[in-house]
Amino acid sequence: MNNETVTPSGTAELKREIFEPILSRPVEMEEFLKQELIFSYIDLDGSHELKTCYGDILKTINALMDYTRMLRMVCDQWNLQGFHRATYEYHADKLQEIARKYQTAIGYDYDAAVEKCRKKQERKQRQDDIGEDAMTLAVRGR
Repeated sequence: MNNETVTPSGTAELKREIFEPILSRPVEMEEFLKQELIFSYIDLDGSHELKTCYGDILKTINALMDYTRMLRMVCDQWNLQGFHRATYEYHADKLQEIARKYQTAIGYDYDAAVEKCRKKQERKQRQDDIGEDAMTLAVRGR
């Protein structure tokens, strides 16, 4: 199966059916996701503070990990070689390193969250929705 499409300009496009499942999984939100967190750091200009919240960091971790996975996938799909492949793999490693650092800082486990999501998807969904039937009967006056 060929997983790439070449546009008229000669560049490869990622097929939606390959990457959409990775990007469209549900995300659980907790009450404290909007509580403010402060990152402090020092550089040559002095000390700085970055105000953010747990939910923003969680989304950042998920985005970094998803992008890391996508970079590694395209290396094989596009049959990248040499410098181009090494660049993608280097970026993937560095982004994963950053994401892991943030995970440790907030006590989040991306891999466990992905596994929990997969288990939820595997559970059989109920097909019989009695709520709609009840509403129909109520409207009809029965």
